[in-house]
Amino acid sequence: MAKKTASGNFVRERAASLSSKAREIQEYGTVNHALPLDLEEPVRLEMTEQLNQMLADTLTLRDLY
Repeated sequence: MAKKTASGNFVRERAASLSSKAREIQEYGTVNHALPLDLEEPVRLEMTEQLNQMLADTLTLRDLY
């Protein structure tokens, strides 16, 4: 499983604070195995971690502006 980072916690808390009526597709930090991806699980987990970091960085930059 992907390790949790401080910015990952920020993203999770930020997402939880938003009032959304959409259902959760998958739990934060997990990789849905029903998707037709040809990547091995360790690669998918690493990509999930990197994408979550990029999202956190993007939200931080947006908030600074």
